[in-house]
This record gives sequence, structure tokens and C-alpha cells, in this order.
Amino acid sequence: MQLTNKKMPALRAALAAASCGLLGLSTGIHAQENTDAKDWQVDTAVLYYKENNGRVQAAEPIVNLKKDYGDERVLNLKLTLDSLTGASPNGATSSSQAQTFTGPSGNKQYTTAPNNQPLDSEFKDTRAAVHVNWEQPLNEEYKASVGGGISSEYDFKSLSLNGAISKDINNKNTTLSAGLNLELDTLNSVGGKPKPFSSMANNIKEGDDNKTVIDALLGITQVINRKTIMQWNYSLSTSSGYHTDPYKVLSLVDGTTGFAQDYLFENRPDSRTRHSLFWQTKYHLTQDVVDVSYRYMTDDWSINSHTLDVRYRYQLNDSSYLEPHLRFYTQTAADFYQNFLVQGQALPQFASADSRLGEFDATTFGIKYGKTLANDREFSVRVEQYNQAGNAKTAAIGQLKTQTLVPDLNALVVQFGYSFKF
Repeated sequence: MQLTNKKMPALRAALAAASCGLLGLSTGIHAQENTDAKDWQVDTAVLYYKENNGRVQAAEPIVNLKKDYGDERVLNLKLTLDSLTGASPNGATSSSQAQTFTGPSGNKQYTTAPNNQPLDSEFKDTRAAVHVNWEQPLNEEYKASVGGGISSEYDFKSLSLNGAISKDINNKNTTLSAGLNLELDTLNSVGGKPKPFSSMANNIKEGDDNKTVIDALLGITQVINRKTIMQWNYSLSTSSGYHTDPYKVLSLVDGTTGFAQDYLFENRPDSRTRHSLFWQTKYHLTQDVVDVSYRYMTDDWSINSHTLDVRYRYQLNDSSYLEPHLRFYTQTAADFYQNFLVQGQALPQFASADSRLGEFDATTFGIKYGKTLANDREFSVRVEQYNQAGNAKTAAIGQLKTQTLVPDLNALVVQFGYSFKF
């Protein structure tokens, strides 16, 4: 199953910020590490994610190695391992009757109890990823970086290449940045990708498929004064190829009773273009730091989203701090999103009941504790709660009026971090 597509909203960073990290841009927003030349800076973390009602849970260890070769020449290596288990929504609506579904392989079946959201209990996957990035100055004004990465899952592989360049102007108080990233994805879904709108029972499968993603980013980082720094980014993402989730279906319901007569595999457009605007400000108080960011995203699937993120780093003493975090997210639904299909009506060109493409609001709140230890070591722990509430797009029919078409999602996120040098 595609981890890149199944990553939960609680784990998603703002697009512009994520693109900046992906492209290896040195934004100037984050404080520079005091890394001695020829020393390895090692940052490790283990993240645990658990959804309510026995749904998806994930464990993700990460190791980031950074070596400074002097003269601002820096090598970054990042290793990531994801392990996901639990039950994932298959896209069908809940019903007042028990429902039986066929697994992705076509060899197994699972049954959902009445008045429960249909969940695929076979959901599990492991992803291993390696990313490498090299950064160095070209002269006193320009700095460049190049990198690449490989990600592999049971049914999904990805290869990425990136490059970026930045220029300091205005006595190095202003930094202009530009970057480009190319990603080549290959999908090998279990049993092959399903034919669009084919019945789950018939299990009509086709061959493998692929997708190409190109991301471009333009950014400005500005030192406002001794205490304030701001960043503005514009990012453009275009993708072509297979965008459909091969494991998601829609309920085909009776137009009067609302009971499912069949389950059809979804179908999404084979291209997507996204535009994103990102703004971030960090303000340094006497000891504390306020970090506020906002992102607006729009795409040609009619999804518009707004993200507001606020962090306050409160310095407890010289060696420890607390950082409360609050994030608000809202999005509109894709134009082809609908909760179910009605038997006897003409099938649309595209349709998906994946709640990640629907209209919803989400809130993340939590706190992080960090402590500096002897010998340039640091420990941190972060605990956050994620709450998501969606809205149904399609008017309920018959018995569906008694069902929750878009159940709320709640998740717990815990992350431990440890940094050291050698």
C-alpha cells in the first residue's frame, strides 16, 4: 500500500515547508547549528502514531546525519523506516446491515458489523527510504545544493532528484532561493491495479503503473530586525500518471433503500497541479521564541486549504525548554469527491469516497519538551493530539440517513528525539 498516499493528515507538514526541506534549501528560518568542522551531527527520532477505533498505527524511526567539511560544505544523510499496521477505511459507507468485502489480493474476505465504518484489516506496510544532500557555496553570494533519494515499499517505489540555489543580497539580510525536484514513482499494487469502476467482487485487475511529480519552489527570507526574521515561499507542483488509490472503493447503493448493491473501485484524474503560498515569521523575545506560519494551497481538483501553525518556545532555564504547539487546518472537497454512487445513474468520469479528498477541519495541539545534556547532546519528547471532523458531500438516501457518512478521526502522536556528535 502506498505510504506516500496513506500518510495521515496529522503527519503532514505545510507543503511549502516540506518542499523546502525536500529541495534542500537553506531558508535561514531555523537557527544554525553549532557544528564543528569534520564532526558528525546525528539527530535521531522515533515517532509513534495511533488512530482511534483500532485504525492505523505507525512507528517511524528516523536518523539524520550531518557532516560539516568546513567552508560551509555540508553533507546530509537521512534514513527513514516506516511500519504501519491496523485497519484502514476502504471508502465504502457504513450500513445498518453487515457488509462483506474482498481483500486486495482477491483471495480473502472480511466482514464489517452493522453501523460500523468498513475497515480493511489487512492494511500493513513497511517503507525504507534514504535521502542524500550536498550543500556548498559557489562564491560569497551564491550557495547551491544537490541531492536525491530512494524509497521502497512492498508495492511502491520512488526515486527523486533535486537541486537548489540561493543568493544573499542586501548585506546578507535577504536570501533569494529557488529549487526543483523530480520524483519518479512506480506502483505495483497487490494483484495489479483495478480497472476503474469495476466491481470488487469481479476483481478485474490491470498491470502496474507509474507517476511523475515535478516540484518547483521560489522563496525569500528576510531579516526584519535583530529579533525578527520572515520567509515567503511560492511552490508549484505538477504530477502526471496514476493518482488513483488501488485499494479504495465506493458503495453503489439502491436509490430508495440506501443499501449497497455493489462496491466499485474508484477513479481519479491522471494529472494534478497545485499552487501553494507560504509565510513564516519567527520573533525572538528576551529568551523565548514565537513561530507563526500560514499556508494557502489550491489545485485543479478544486481543493483549497488553509493551514495556520503556531509554536511558542518557552525557555525554562539554560538547558531545557517547553514548546506548546497549535495547528488549524481546513480544506474544501475535490470536485469528484462523493460519499457513494447510486444504482441506475450514469457513472461519472471520476469519483472517490476517500475522506482525505473531502471537506474537513482538523486541529492539532500538543507540547514538546527538550533538554540539552553534556557533550553536545540533546533529548526531546513531543506529545500531540490530532482531531479531524469531515462533512458529507452527498445527500443521504434511505437507511444511510441513520449512518455517519464521514466519521471523525482522532489520533495520538508521540515522538522521542536524541541528538549527539561524534
